[in-house]
Amino acid sequence: MAVSIRGSRPFWLKLVDVRCSRTVSATTPSERESPEQLSSNNNNINNNINNNNNNMALATTPSCCPPGAWPALAAPKDYIEKGRSISIGGTECYVSGSLMWGTGIIVMHDVFGPHSGNHKGLCDQLAAGGHYVIMPDFFNGGSMEPYYAAKQVTEGKQWLKQFNWAYCSKKLEPVHAHLSENAVSKVGSIGFCWGAWAVAKVCQDPSKVQAGVWAHPSCQVGKELYEGETEHELASAVRAPTLILASPQEPEFYSNGELANIMNCNAIPNDLVFFKDQAHGWVVRAAGFLGRSWEDCSTSTQPSV
Repeated sequence: MAVSIRGSRPFWLKLVDVRCSRTVSATTPSERESPEQLSSNNNNINNNINNNNNNMALATTPSCCPPGAWPALAAPKDYIEKGRSISIGGTECYVSGSLMWGTGIIVMHDVFGPHSGNHKGLCDQLAAGGHYVIMPDFFNGGSMEPYYAAKQVTEGKQWLKQFNWAYCSKKLEPVHAHLSENAVSKVGSIGFCWGAWAVAKVCQDPSKVQAGVWAHPSCQVGKELYEGETEHELASAVRAPTLILASPQEPEFYSNGELANIMNCNAIPNDLVFFKDQAHGWVVRAAGFLGRSWEDCSTSTQPSV
């Protein structure tokens, strides 16, 4: 089940194959930049972002996103949604695409919630590839953004702590049932930032989700706020093929092969793509709806706005 097999697709979506069939090869540590080069790239990204004359400012003291990440982005006012909002088990979900296709994607939103940035546009693009897409609102309309804006990060962390796996898994049970009842037999999941942690958790049960994508992951919330699992322990518990889309702001183990080696030891197919010229949050908060395509932004050091 390939996530992007029909029509013209954004570059990073073309990389997503929920069978993890190695169509995109992970680079070896020797082929990657040195720590000094990574630091230089990161500085260039941050300088470029700071030089843009717009209302966006870098997140400075995030509890989930690393320094240098793109901050919250309001949903584009002129975007015409292709999907609709429905209630599944009492949880508001944005759905896009048709159940008749038989393949599904569960989208796990970032720390700013599903109504921010390009989440819904991304769901629509995934659906255009021939999939039924569901994005549950785990935060019930909430977001970390008010806490960041008020510089109340400590309070924000306390708010975020309520969304542990016991809570999120209950939210997902009706979603799994909805897919099963409608004969959607092949299911993948993609998550951003906080949502990558949720993907790592749901992919521990391949009977429900058969593949996962971690986009600019912030899986440290597991050990800092929730069940105490480290990123390495999460990787060890994954039982579904996994693709990691890392950027320079995340810890090096996402891109240097450490987590991949853990999955390899468990015979879990996996791959990674290191977006060296992008900043954490680029999928839903930056590239793609800024007058330039995801493909253009994936090869540029200018996160232009």
